[in-house]
Amino acid sequence: ETLDMLRQARVAALEDQYWHQFNEFQLQLQAHMEDRDSILARIEGTFETLDMLRRTSVYNDAFHIWHAGPFGTINNFRLGRLPSVPVEWDEINAAWGQACLLLHTMAQACKLTFSTCRILPMGSHPRIADGKTTYELYGPVNPFWSARYDTAMICFLQCLQEFADFAKARDVAHGHNPPFELPYKVEKDKVDGKTIRYSFNRDDKWTAALKLMLSDLKVALAWLTNNDRSASER
Repeated sequence: ETLDMLRQARVAALEDQYWHQFNEFQLQLQAHMEDRDSILARIEGTFETLDMLRRTSVYNDAFHIWHAGPFGTINNFRLGRLPSVPVEWDEINAAWGQACLLLHTMAQACKLTFSTCRILPMGSHPRIADGKTTYELYGPVNPFWSARYDTAMICFLQCLQEFADFAKARDVAHGHNPPFELPYKVEKDKVDGKTIRYSFNRDDKWTAALKLMLSDLKVALAWLTNNDRSASER
């Protein structure tokens, strides 16, 4: 009996030792699995970030939107003019040319066809067509009669709003909350309540509206590069 008791005690001790080691192994295995999952998640996130940076860099290198005092700028071209800073029309035309090329490129990346207007990027002599007529989006123009120039700018705003509507619809479809919105509301010829018309407008007000328009364009570009990275592949 004494021998049996010793054997039972030995078996019990071995069993306790086994379960202790088993539990330690399970804890270590769980820790390793959590580390592995964390590393895999970080690797996946790194690749996503790299992909985003690659795309962002391509667009931002080609189209750099910023500001210089009261002026919005695109690729260092100022858009607008002031009585105290009479920006040459060649520079304004170049800025509009870059803006048109950018919005046209963004729409192509998303396979978006604007419903009414068509942007015709042509260097420093961009044009916009509404189906029947083609309007020049370059100057110099007469500040007291620039209806065609005004129409071209309004058509550009309409295209920008259509891109924003497309982005919002895509976000809603993908369950992104809140969905995309332009920071400065576009409504007909106005951006945040400021008219983009050149006719019978003050230079400072026109320039302020253009600066807000470029800000909206910059935010729309950020949506394309950051929130819808697969758009250009569809």
